[in-house]
Amino acid sequence: LTEAVESASRLIAAKGSRIAALDAFYREHTVAGPPAKAGVLDAGFAKPGSGLVSVVILTLNGADMLASLFRSIRTHNTWPDLEFLVVDHGGDEETRQVLAGLSSEFAIRHLVPGRNFSFAFSCNRAAQLARGETVLFLNNDIEFTEDAVPPMVAACEATGGLVGLKLWQKSPEGVVSEEPQIGIRLRWNLQQGWTVPYETKPGPADALRAARPSSMPVVTAAVLACSRERFLALGGFPEEYLYAYEDVDFGLKAMVAGMPSISLNNCSATHIVGATRFKRARRTRRRRWHRYNLSVFRARCGYLCRRHAWAGLFGGEGFDWGRRPAVAIVKPVGEEAPSLAEPSGFAFVDTKRRGPLGINLYGYDLVLSCDPAFDFSYARHLSPMAVTVALVRQPEGWGEAANYDLLVAENESIAAEVAERIGRPVELLRPEGGKEGLMSVVARFLRDKHRIAIVGGEEEGRQLLLARALRHRGMSVRCVETKAYPSPSAMRDDFVIWLKQGVRPSLPPDTCHIAAFDIPESASWRGDIYLGDWKDGFEGWFELLMREMEGYHSERMAGPADKPLARDSLREDTKAEAFWNEFADPTEWLITVS
Repeated sequence: LTEAVESASRLIAAKGSRIAALDAFYREHTVAGPPAKAGVLDAGFAKPGSGLVSVVILTLNGADMLASLFRSIRTHNTWPDLEFLVVDHGGDEETRQVLAGLSSEFAIRHLVPGRNFSFAFSCNRAAQLARGETVLFLNNDIEFTEDAVPPMVAACEATGGLVGLKLWQKSPEGVVSEEPQIGIRLRWNLQQGWTVPYETKPGPADALRAARPSSMPVVTAAVLACSRERFLALGGFPEEYLYAYEDVDFGLKAMVAGMPSISLNNCSATHIVGATRFKRARRTRRRRWHRYNLSVFRARCGYLCRRHAWAGLFGGEGFDWGRRPAVAIVKPVGEEAPSLAEPSGFAFVDTKRRGPLGINLYGYDLVLSCDPAFDFSYARHLSPMAVTVALVRQPEGWGEAANYDLLVAENESIAAEVAERIGRPVELLRPEGGKEGLMSVVARFLRDKHRIAIVGGEEEGRQLLLARALRHRGMSVRCVETKAYPSPSAMRDDFVIWLKQGVRPSLPPDTCHIAAFDIPESASWRGDIYLGDWKDGFEGWFELLMREMEGYHSERMAGPADKPLARDSLREDTKAEAFWNEFADPTEWLITVS
């Protein structure tokens, strides 16, 4: 009841937004510090060489926006060698007239594919037909406010990555937003139950990032430049999407391939909000498209996003969050809380002790408990993604520490004694900090280990046997009754090991589901990995399980893969419709359905 009242109060204060409520919590508690320097690049790159830049623009009955876009290019652009591939999904007379009027001053290739296609599908076809070394994708609702093409080409050549711009949102009435978009970040959405991308506005630590070229997890395809050769080699934008998340997916493919995403936040353009076809569509259509796109993105990239977000928050190799983690220390009554050697590595550190209503852990990313008697059932608002760490100061009282992801000790002898007694690794946390500080230990755990749920088998004790074996390998394990999965805590799971039948109609697609019970070959569901029962011997079966898990992990961390796109030379752009129809459009059923 207390938790429900507190949640309702926060939502009322945040006007119903859980994200806004959490952001307000961090703003209130975080002590102001110097702006972050990580990922911030020098303000300029070497002068780019000359070369043709192919500008790809999609339009659907958007003649007015096209005219505005080209006016801004005429006013601000100095790059001499541009070709414009305008993919006209509407094929209307007004668009034809606008482009005909512009053809005397711009090299425009008017491509009419015959009907509406997805953003990814048509951008890929246009990239195949482009002739430039660099391809620049532009929404038709973009307006340039400065000379952006030369610095974008320079950044492409210098970094070999994807390059975007700082974008100011502009309403159709001409009102420009107070804060710009400086790229795309990813974070856990506890309401949706998985790791989601979002358009990033500058946070308290982003003063440098908002004014200089900076690496971001991803940049939006509203303005996106990259090498055409590398774009085609990666398979272009994944064509399963319909006007959402294809740029995030492509950015993740590029990241894994060694191509960073750079947002030139010292250079900007405006983006007219509410002008795209997606927002002109009927609400029922938009919802259908959004659900479909989310399901595709989560299945293709959800595992990768969770792992990178998880590690990045704690200073490991992962996504930049724009903030540091918040830490709660739970101490026993009458004892002093430990002093953390690197407090600057955290947003804030609070000492907590159980009161009459338990312990409020709202907003904390890491819970460090020095109390072996601490019962997590008395924790209010504990995030399912929070890392739980036991700080072992004396060997007595810890038992199996089943509720903790990780155990650490400041003393080598205590660490060795507890590890031997409970059959779990205990990391050494040196008081002086440095590379062996708490952040480093947690980041290493997040990089190398997995969070695992074991479902079913509690009656026969099989859960306990498997859980002990996995914890012995340093894994974080929770045991779940069959009827209780999935729950909100499922968003943390890398792997779910099913010991008995109990498959729900909808299982998290960003988690690997392992069937560890015998299933007939004709069964409709056999899991992502089928191992069957260990009736022939646990040890051999367990080693096979570990190999399968690591193989799955390596495959998913390699990112989504698509077949390379071939270069194509269409002699006559008037035959674009025939060229487009040579390829199968995976989203045609969504575009054409009422």
